[in-house]
Amino acid sequence: MTGRELYEMWAPEWDEWSPWVKPVLFTEMEGLPLPEASIPAESSLHCSAGFRRDTALVLDLPGLQSLMAAFSLAKDGYRPVPLFNTTSGRRQHVPSSKCVLASVPAMVQVLSSPPPEYVRNAIIGDNPPAFLLDSYRLSPDNRPAPGMYDNRWIVFPQDFPSAAFLKSRGITQVVVIQEGYGSPADDLAHVLRRWQEAGISLFVQEANESSALRPIDIQRPSGFRSMIYRVLVMMKLRRNSAGGFGSIIPIPGEGGHGFG
Repeated sequence: MTGRELYEMWAPEWDEWSPWVKPVLFTEMEGLPLPEASIPAESSLHCSAGFRRDTALVLDLPGLQSLMAAFSLAKDGYRPVPLFNTTSGRRQHVPSSKCVLASVPAMVQVLSSPPPEYVRNAIIGDNPPAFLLDSYRLSPDNRPAPGMYDNRWIVFPQDFPSAAFLKSRGITQVVVIQEGYGSPADDLAHVLRRWQEAGISLFVQEANESSALRPIDIQRPSGFRSMIYRVLVMMKLRRNSAGGFGSIIPIPGEGGHGFG
């Protein structure tokens, strides 16, 4: 099965949530031997909100954990929407040890086989979305160095549906599932603040079985609704020709490492 065929399984053209499924990880599979598929392990995550048609989820967890949790939540009826907007360096023959986000190749491995039937049923059904992020996407602990593949990335409000679109689909509240009850990531706050101002109720849940939902109030983040914010952020990251993020950091004195 090709990368394009796998992408079309996750994002059938007639599905209302497909426009937000990022094609980047699937695009880089095209024309290359697919890695050996890996079956995701069961996640211990259980959303205490239960299945509600008026609720959308945002899973802001470490990449592979986010993907595994989505497989589990699909059994409850939530439609996984992968927003992973980066690459693994496969086209540049970069070993995973050289990736700033070393979990991305493992995510490609999981996505290289058709999703299980229960996930496909969640995708083709009339189900609320679970948007999948990698909480390590811009972690300060991930420090790039010359010769490494910098596949850090960021989300913008345009990567998510608007509050008006969510409401038109009956979504009136959003639950952010993350590690701990701290404030959501700065880039995600730009999305959540827009939803909050439009009347979407926001909650946070810690990623474990016993955690409860807590309402959150998103304060106006720095650079909110400013084009300068986007420009400044983009200057710190490396784009990829596939449309997402990811490129080798040049080694001083060795030119020729352009954007991949």
